Amino acid sequence: MAMSPLVALEFEQTETLMRIPITRRAGFAALAATLGLAVSMTSARSEPIELIVQYAQPQIFDGVFEALKEEFETRNPDVTVAFRGAQNNYGDNVQALLRDAVVGDMPHVNYLGLSYLPTVADRGLAVDLKPLMEKDGETFEENGWTESLQSVGRFDGRQLALPFAISMSLTYYNADLVRQVGGDPDNMPTDWDGIIELAGKINDLGPDYAGMYLPYSASWYGAWYFQGALFSNGGEMMQPGADKVSIADDPTWQTAMGLYDRMAKQGGMMAVSDQAQRQQFIAGRMGFVIDSISRLYNFEQSIGDRFDFRTSPHPMGVEGGRLPTGGNVAMITTAAEEDPALLDAAWRWVKFSTGPFGTTQVIKLVGYTPVNTLALEDPDLLEGYFDSRPNHRTAVDQIAVVRDWFQFPGENGLKIDTVIGEHLEGVVDDSMTPEEALTSLEDEINRLLP
Repeated sequence: MAMSPLVALEFEQTETLMRIPITRRAGFAALAATLGLAVSMTSARSEPIELIVQYAQPQIFDGVFEALKEEFETRNPDVTVAFRGAQNNYGDNVQALLRDAVVGDMPHVNYLGLSYLPTVADRGLAVDLKPLMEKDGETFEENGWTESLQSVGRFDGRQLALPFAISMSLTYYNADLVRQVGGDPDNMPTDWDGIIELAGKINDLGPDYAGMYLPYSASWYGAWYFQGALFSNGGEMMQPGADKVSIADDPTWQTAMGLYDRMAKQGGMMAVSDQAQRQQFIAGRMGFVIDSISRLYNFEQSIGDRFDFRTSPHPMGVEGGRLPTGGNVAMITTAAEEDPALLDAAWRWVKFSTGPFGTTQVIKLVGYTPVNTLALEDPDLLEGYFDSRPNHRTAVDQIAVVRDWFQFPGENGLKIDTVIGEHLEGVVDDSMTPEEALTSLEDEINRLLP
């Protein structure tokens, strides 16, 4: 620590000080303080800054973050990156962050699930990144983050985060089964009707087969996948400016909820666990899985050469349909503002992890969608990477139709997501009709809204 003049004076013997004229004593004190500050700064520079980073879903991201840590510390020997125990999912991650904020022990950088950005913003836990970029004398655009990519991490006019691992849903399919029922795997339907029709034909192949699967349960982000069904049909989770929902008589909600009934009754979607559904697809006994791009790497590794595995765009219900963005963003917490050197280290790490090198690691080790355009222009990174990877290119080509991941306002936003998933479960297992589900859901959502 830098010594104040008072602390510096305490290093002198009282007798000696008393024999020195006051003016000379003042000069010695100032000099001692200056030397103390210099020693402190030298010591700080010689000891690496410890940067605490937290993320979620270790089963997906552990390899990525270890690669980032190794390369970053090589390039930045003045910083040591320490990972705080990775959380199982985005919900656990934000809850841990909120608890840490209460006790004053937040990590310096957090990889936040996209839907939780308003939660963090409302509590003032994130640093605005725009002044940091302006201090660099650069712009986000020239560093590879397009306006649309920036908007993912923007809230209430502040740039609170940058995208790290961005996902959207697409259609995974078994081309061998599609051929077997008379479909053309080179010209797949891009609408819900066409996919459900083909799925029904595959389901009719026998009791060992299932037509399709779209995650719907409350425990597996069912509400997020429902947004894909709704947005692809031109709907909105909540009308702008409204403080309540009116969904029972909303045609787009009726269509979206009806899709789950149709997928179950016409497309052969079963009311069994998420893991069982995916395993049946991997085994070659299911036609379609509409799922996140984050599943691509796992599917490729698990399926191997078992069947002709391909992807096609997420089904759309109307022209101009959209898809919700999933994944996470990198934010700097206000804990990093306690020390300018720490804030600088956090900013360097965020730029690095969401920049060309970071996005390349995410793409090559996991999947997802590129979040930095400079990586696509670098032959050592991602230039030409997707030319021989058509399954991955499907997601890249869908970037133009993504939009925000909607989160209901108020403290019960997460509870509302759970309630939506529970109603979807009711429709799929045929314990509720779509109409009953919408009527009940409208009451439940409005009860939970602020």
